[in-house]
Amino acid sequence: MTHPPFLLGCTILFWGWQSRLLPFAILMAVLLESARWIKWRWALSDKDFNRTTDLTSLSLVMAVLYLVNQQSVHGLMTLLNWLPMLLFLLVTAQIYSTHGSIKLSSLLLSLRHYEAKGSGISSSQRVDVSYPYMMICLLSASVGYHPWFFVGTCLLVTYGLWATRPQRYSILLFALFLMMGSVLGYVGHRTLFYLHIQVEKIMLDWFEEMLLANRDPYRQNTAIGDIGRLKQSERIILRVDAPYPILLREASYNIYFKTNWHAKQSSFTEIFPDNSDMSSWMFTPKSPLAHNFHNGELQPNHFQKIDISAFLLQGKGILALPHGTYQVSHLLVPSLQHNDFGAVKIENGPGLIEYTAHFVQNTPLDTLPIQKNDLYIPPKEKDHLIELSNNLGLYQKKPKEVLNTLATFFNQNFQYSLNLTALASNRQTPLENFLQNKRAGHCEYFATATTLLLRTVGIPSRYTVGYAALEFSELENVYVVRQRHAHAWTLAYINGRWQEFDTTPIDWNSFEEERAAWWKPIYDLWAWFSYKFSKWRWYNSESSNDWLLWLILPLSLILIWQLYLREKVARSQKKSAQRIKISAITGTDSAFFQIVQQLNKIGYIRQQGETLMSWLKRIQALEISEADMQTMLTIHQRYRFDPVGINTEEQSVLTMHVEVWLRLNRNSK
Repeated sequence: MTHPPFLLGCTILFWGWQSRLLPFAILMAVLLESARWIKWRWALSDKDFNRTTDLTSLSLVMAVLYLVNQQSVHGLMTLLNWLPMLLFLLVTAQIYSTHGSIKLSSLLLSLRHYEAKGSGISSSQRVDVSYPYMMICLLSASVGYHPWFFVGTCLLVTYGLWATRPQRYSILLFALFLMMGSVLGYVGHRTLFYLHIQVEKIMLDWFEEMLLANRDPYRQNTAIGDIGRLKQSERIILRVDAPYPILLREASYNIYFKTNWHAKQSSFTEIFPDNSDMSSWMFTPKSPLAHNFHNGELQPNHFQKIDISAFLLQGKGILALPHGTYQVSHLLVPSLQHNDFGAVKIENGPGLIEYTAHFVQNTPLDTLPIQKNDLYIPPKEKDHLIELSNNLGLYQKKPKEVLNTLATFFNQNFQYSLNLTALASNRQTPLENFLQNKRAGHCEYFATATTLLLRTVGIPSRYTVGYAALEFSELENVYVVRQRHAHAWTLAYINGRWQEFDTTPIDWNSFEEERAAWWKPIYDLWAWFSYKFSKWRWYNSESSNDWLLWLILPLSLILIWQLYLREKVARSQKKSAQRIKISAITGTDSAFFQIVQQLNKIGYIRQQGETLMSWLKRIQALEISEADMQTMLTIHQRYRFDPVGINTEEQSVLTMHVEVWLRLNRNSK
């Protein structure tokens, strides 16, 4: 089926407009539609189409690798947006070829394989990829969530259907069905739009959690610019024994690019243990001095330490450490690595680790700032950030005054929120929309804005991620850190050292605590038992074995109960056997069995399986009184099988009748 004039070109232009790639779309549309006036064609063979398909597939693979490397799983959406460009070579080769179509085996590698083996499977069918390419363009255009997307799609589909409509149907009927389809399509479009947002978020979160569960020290994917609501999890991931609430850092980043932070010029180096038992790790060549110079004055260093417990996924993870950590002790792992941005990586560790972090005011884990990177401002963010910095008068202030001004600005004019909404204008970046319009967001917005605003006045700064240990557990007597306590803040290089600076409204933890699930206490109790079990499993020391004594009482009770049930069953089975035995014995002394024995002697043998009643009827030729025999048989049957039995008088009657019968028939043969 040949596509109508300009349909493919208009579809490409529509995709370019929706995807903000209009310059590329114009060039692509002109090249494809020019084929209507350009008469020459390439005499491409099937092998040429095979090579073109292979080249297109290779470009797709390279694009996937590049985008996932740059944007993690969010790069898959960018890949969907780029598909028309990546497939453009294939559709262009078809349009400018003498065939005007492509052999099906050129598109499917499996058919090529069968052809090469000579299996007899026919793959000579040719297809026109113009309409599939048009559908891919419309699918790619849907990524941008533009309000005119549905209208443009309806117009393009209407044009395509109009050119191929059956002529036997009237225009009015065609228009009526087209209008009905458009209305139903719009309802489905709006429903799928919201469903797509939720499913996309769930799938990306699942993919991120399954494949990238540990913190990536080279790249931090933020939720800046997302739509929906941030996922909150009550899962406990850290336990911190500290005298006060504290921030625990995992990694820092210095380059902001398209809502994601990256750590450039960062590589990990090996840390060697400081003692023979492989449990103490020193991050500096020597211990910090007891005093240090600050603001030109000699001041004492305040040495502190806290104990931390954390779970590792498959033995890998990034240590959560307080600011200024210079040593970690009581950590039994084979190796540690750290980078210049304060990230300490562990590999091949146990499922549960416990360690003590020693820290002071200075930060030996962080290197000196790199002016090129730690002062870098993305071009798309530069104008509005400099304008805001000027409005706040940051250029005329000293570093400490800059920090106070920014803290006041965010606390008085912004709110903490986990609701993520769409941009008010496509011309604004998510960060610009946060600073100028919405003025509400989560910690990633505040940390990003603060880091970049500090750079506008020449203060080197870095974006930092980790956790806030704020929730004290009365059950465990430590601070518990949940997944929802993940936090982001800023490191600012002032007066010769890196300092923590957090502008997120101080009520952010209370805001999240109010939305905690009702079943949190039940989960916490279960999490505590699981933690104790894991601790016993991974640390089988003399002290940890002592809590096994707590299991003796419940295990003993279970054993006693099992023995009681077993004895009860045995007694029940014994009584049942006795009842069966008694039932079997009752009636065996019946006098009627003498008649049975006598009949057997004279040759009347009872067949196997034959009832007593049937047997007696079969041998009715005997000279006996039928009434007496019936009386004896009735009493005998009751004696044998009736639970009530027979009385003494009935037993005497049975005995008397049997004796009479035996006297009359003893000599019969």
